[in-house]
Amino acid sequence: MRAPERRAQLLDVARRVFGNSGFHGVSMEDVAKEAGITKPILYDHFSSKKELYLALLDEDLAELHEKVREALDSPTGNRERIRRSFQAYFEFVHEQAEGFRLMMQETVGAERDFRERVGQFRFDTVSEVADLIQRESAGRLDRERAEIVALALVGMAETVAQRDPAASERHRHAAVDTLVQLAWRGITELQP
Repeated sequence: MRAPERRAQLLDVARRVFGNSGFHGVSMEDVAKEAGITKPILYDHFSSKKELYLALLDEDLAELHEKVREALDSPTGNRERIRRSFQAYFEFVHEQAEGFRLMMQETVGAERDFRERVGQFRFDTVSEVADLIQRESAGRLDRERAEIVALALVGMAETVAQRDPAASERHRHAAVDTLVQLAWRGITELQP
């Protein structure tokens, strides 16, 4: 197996192992064993457990960020942008349940590097959503209020998605519909 494919395979295995047991409950030996390789092969790709975990966080955060950004950039109107953004988040949570668990664990975890990675993702996402809100409000909302609304939207999506990461498609769509109605009515009623 070539290096890029091996690295991708190791990240997939690590996601599953870390997702089930957390950072501190897993050793490099556990990851190597689950991947069907020796520890030296694992160390050829990642010099430490922390480096492996950071690579995993970076990959998952980048994937989620890209999905949300695509939804925000869609030219279909603001209500549909909200829907697509929430849907992107819920689909990521469903498809990458282990990766989502890792991100949520690290928001309160002991490792500063991990918290900072997740915190930077949130900051970037809130900033992009606030940019869109401020631009689309045509001057009705200043930056501070746009950031408050953006933080609320991101927080709603995270909190509801955490409730049941394995929810059926029907339940995910119902949750997204409820959040869109709440968000849209709230946003459109904001006064300058």
